[in-house]
Amino acid sequence: MSRSMFDDLDVAPSGLMEAADSRTLRLSAHPLTAAELEGLVRYQEAFLAHMEQASVAHDAFATAHRLGLEASGLGVKVVELGNALLRAFCGQRWTARKLRSRVAELEKLTDDASVEKVSKARDELRRIEDLEPLARRYGQEAIDLLNQHEDRLVALHTRMQKALTRA
Repeated sequence: MSRSMFDDLDVAPSGLMEAADSRTLRLSAHPLTAAELEGLVRYQEAFLAHMEQASVAHDAFATAHRLGLEASGLGVKVVELGNALLRAFCGQRWTARKLRSRVAELEKLTDDASVEKVSKARDELRRIEDLEPLARRYGQEAIDLLNQHEDRLVALHTRMQKALTRA
């Protein structure tokens, strides 16, 4: 017998509820334009140019942010909203790339454990490669724009992660 009448309830969020949440969040999302994307790339490149220097001062993060804002030509709000979108998209694409290479490594092995891992990794890869939740959250136009520049953006994302974890 359950301790509570609520213990047996299935309270996992449904796909419909997540879709409704995404549509609600979409109303607050900033529509990304090609010009803003270029500004965000300039922001990240300027930020990284400062942060990747051999020795950085104690105020390096603030200085890098200021330099990035100046280079971008964008306002703080647009940069922060755009960077949130870039982190979500690039993080997902980076993970998919890593998972694809791991699947390729595992497919070369023939033992039972590797075969099972390949199956699980492929399932996870299908989930990770699905950009539909991001499109619901940020708009299909934004995701299409990011897809056109995926390699460049993922490379910047990787460098940003290294710079931010070093700081």
